[in-house]
Amino acid sequence: MTGAARTYSERLGAISDAQFQEALDRLDLGVLRAARPVAFGLFGQNVMLETSQGEFVFRGAQHGDWQFAKEVFFARLLAEWTRAPVAWPQWLETSTDLFGWSYIITPRLPGQAMADPAIIAGLSTEDRLAIARQQGETLAALQTLTWEAAGDFDMALQDVAPFAEGHIGHVIVDVNRHAGYAARSGSLSPEDRAWIDGVAERAAAAEAGGAAVYLHNDFSLNNLLAEPRSGGWAITGVVDLMTSSFGAGEADLCRQAANYLGQDPTLAKALIDAYRGAAGGGPRDPARTSLHALYDRLLIWEYFTRPEHRADWTRGRTFSAWARPFVDGLADLF
Repeated sequence: MTGAARTYSERLGAISDAQFQEALDRLDLGVLRAARPVAFGLFGQNVMLETSQGEFVFRGAQHGDWQFAKEVFFARLLAEWTRAPVAWPQWLETSTDLFGWSYIITPRLPGQAMADPAIIAGLSTEDRLAIARQQGETLAALQTLTWEAAGDFDMALQDVAPFAEGHIGHVIVDVNRHAGYAARSGSLSPEDRAWIDGVAERAAAAEAGGAAVYLHNDFSLNNLLAEPRSGGWAITGVVDLMTSSFGAGEADLCRQAANYLGQDPTLAKALIDAYRGAAGGGPRDPARTSLHALYDRLLIWEYFTRPEHRADWTRGRTFSAWARPFVDGLADLF
């Protein structure tokens, strides 16, 4: 160990080995041998800790109380009720005396981060198809965790609070909110808004879906670990549970299926077929599917058309021209 503090990310700031060792001592997790930042992850919250007892992931953040409480809540449910590969146990420390903010320590899951572009670039077509199939099966495994009603974690309750308007109603409220944000930044035309409203109206008129199941809400390669096994591939970890909730299962297919649709439609079909083959998904309704697909594309569009995040690929395009092929394509595939 070294005595000097090191800055692991802008969010975490400078942390000394002695601070990490104190956190490890509280859990009897061994002597620190090395600490290194995790290269992937949007928020710079993670540090890999190698100790005399193994490898662990340290996750910290200012104002992370609600996030970490929610992640531990869903990780416990998934670990206890499904065979999906999530990190467990998760040791949550809410005291701020050591770092100035709360933190979680979890065992390190095996596998490679699929968020690494270099790993993806090195995969063969057969590898990518195998991973897509494993993704579908993993999502079906996650969704064996069900709840009595669609809802989200409530910090005050330390439990799931149901959506008052049901899952479709909740999605429509959120669609309208993000459409409002996009309109205020000048990235949503009246024609875009009319298309959004039509999709929402048709979904609202559709019959209710099946059971409320676990939703990761960012189920994509960026939040998965995988490794080759016995001539194939296995998903070895599902990470970043901050956005978890309960609702209609097909909603969680949209992000990865849309990503694949833009790269190679055979990957999207492999994902969906494997998901269906593993008994994933409830009753199929194109109106509800279209809403879930539109919502996913709108979240991405609204973020990347903000003035501070404006992406080149959004310039000279309208939302509906960009999103409609994904929405229609996913409705057909689903």
